[in-house]
Amino acid sequence: MDAIRFSAARSPRAFLDAQRAFYDGDPHYVPPLTMAETWQVDRKKNPFFRHADAEFWLAERGGEVVGRVSAVRNHLHDDFHGDRVGFFGHFEARDEGAAHALLDHAKAWLAARGATAMRGPVDLSTNYRCGVLLPGGEPGPPVVMMPYNPPSYVEWLESYGLAKAKDLLALMLVSYTATAERFERLIARITQRTGAVIRQVDLRRFDRELDILWDLYQRIWNRNWGFVPMLEDEFRRSSTELKLIARRELLVIVEIEGKPVAFGINVPDVNVGIAACNGRLLPFGWWKLFRAMKKVDRTRVLLLGVVPEHRKSGLDALLLHHYYVNNPGVGCPHCEASWILEDNAEMLRVLVSLGGHEYRRYRIYETPLTAAAR
Repeated sequence: MDAIRFSAARSPRAFLDAQRAFYDGDPHYVPPLTMAETWQVDRKKNPFFRHADAEFWLAERGGEVVGRVSAVRNHLHDDFHGDRVGFFGHFEARDEGAAHALLDHAKAWLAARGATAMRGPVDLSTNYRCGVLLPGGEPGPPVVMMPYNPPSYVEWLESYGLAKAKDLLALMLVSYTATAERFERLIARITQRTGAVIRQVDLRRFDRELDILWDLYQRIWNRNWGFVPMLEDEFRRSSTELKLIARRELLVIVEIEGKPVAFGINVPDVNVGIAACNGRLLPFGWWKLFRAMKKVDRTRVLLLGVVPEHRKSGLDALLLHHYYVNNPGVGCPHCEASWILEDNAEMLRVLVSLGGHEYRRYRIYETPLTAAAR
């Protein structure tokens, strides 16, 4: 068999589009919306690269691209967690041999830069797409910004010797115009006890609202497993894209005595539109995307959190109830809550009480590193 050769991707667009060849004929695959995603892997455009070193490789064998991988040393992660974890991501492989070669290549690069462990798949950081889809979940295309892969990827990662670091869960809720009377009473008690008020984010004053969301974001997730804080301009860049697909009813802030204490971002599943235009907006793909978006029947709760001093006061239930009730009003009775750490018992309990069920599971793997790759 021919040897595998690695080369740096010639451009962010070429690196992203290389994924398509690995899913030819897969009815559930959703290609990248290249025009919207290239900034993420562009060192000149994404502020992430001010605190991280990264490489993006394509693997070729006999003139055919047989794999793709990225490797990242995120110095902000090191400082925040006090460790030296390196990450691999954007993982695609044609076969087990290519998969192991890709992991070897990333492993050697990370070890040479002082990493003591390799974790992934994580595309840049946990603020982006991460995890590998495990077999056994409900079939179908992924929702917006969630990963999708063949079941064989799990076999190849584990045959390489990678071990589970953490599982990430996706739960599905099906909303109706009325909820159980018991839950309605609970929500009424939470509202009366806390004095919490839910308000919609004002999209006309989005920059000002982002100041609030940025402050909440830093306060809420700073102790979560794997969390790495975004730089403010990175956060704003990502949020600006969300504005393009947001529905006012589903982008909300919770206030107590006029002070923001929680927020939720729930977005329509734009993957439906991306699949319709095959990830190409030009020349006429934009029309296919917007036409398909009229038929979207599901959303994804992308972020939902409560500041530490108000946790266990029921505000997470208040936010989820808001979506449970309001989703049908925007034509989306199905709502995916993802991703959720497998050991986040409190959030999982609330979701299950609303009728949510785990329908997909994703895994992040890890392996220790030595001075030289395997």
